[in-house]
Amino acid sequence: MKLPQVPSSFRHPLLCAAAFAAVALLVPADLFAQAAEVAVAAPSGGVKKTLFDRIMGGGPAFMITLMLTSVFMVWLIIDTVIRSSRKKVLPPAHDARVRELLAAGFYGEARAFCAQGGSSYLSVVRAGLDQVGAGREAAEEALLAELDAEKAHHQSRISYLSVIGVVTPMIGLTGTVFGMIKAFDTLGQAGVGDPGKLSGAIGTVLVATAGGLVVAIPAFTAYYVLRNLISGSFKELEKRALQLFRRMPYDQLAGASLDESGFVPGAPAQREA
Repeated sequence: MKLPQVPSSFRHPLLCAAAFAAVALLVPADLFAQAAEVAVAAPSGGVKKTLFDRIMGGGPAFMITLMLTSVFMVWLIIDTVIRSSRKKVLPPAHDARVRELLAAGFYGEARAFCAQGGSSYLSVVRAGLDQVGAGREAAEEALLAELDAEKAHHQSRISYLSVIGVVTPMIGLTGTVFGMIKAFDTLGQAGVGDPGKLSGAIGTVLVATAGGLVVAIPAFTAYYVLRNLISGSFKELEKRALQLFRRMPYDQLAGASLDESGFVPGAPAQREA
């Protein structure tokens, strides 16, 4: 089944983060502790709150930001699992096709197949084939350099999970602080006739801190799990690619150029006096 396409404006994590930050900045600051004021003013036997009311009690701006961040976190986890799985990084069909072409001696066709892209495996093998005419050492160096670049690209995506894990508790704590300030201002004006109102106000604004932790804990957990997933996938990719290039007939391929330009430096020329 084909997954729905993500809008291009939401494919870059920095754009998503900026959108979430904009939510917090655009909502008026007076809403940060609105629920705390209600909790102080409401009688002890007031109307029973729904789950949504309790969640919004942490401050609409902060809780909406945390909700959007959690959605982005879930999308990032699912997207990384799909992109970084071993079958996606090293598709068996790609490996089989490359080996079939190389076994038949069709190096140009193998390079053209790799140039079509579609997996990290093809990118790594293409980089090695571009330098195969320069010898084993040059080919393997190019292969490993491309492998490191592909791995860094995958790991850079999950680094945003670490950012989420650090930032969301701070967002929740900030919401709680604003709520506490508003609650104590209200109590200072009305007086503390019923201590239960103060405890109710504190319990309400602490929802923001709890919300931040609820988002941060899965983000940190997913970061370490996905980091191990990426390391395992690329370790297998490195093993398969090096195994492929260690059996190349470098002596017969010396001087060959398989890259798209077909450029091969000529022998040094002697200038006439």
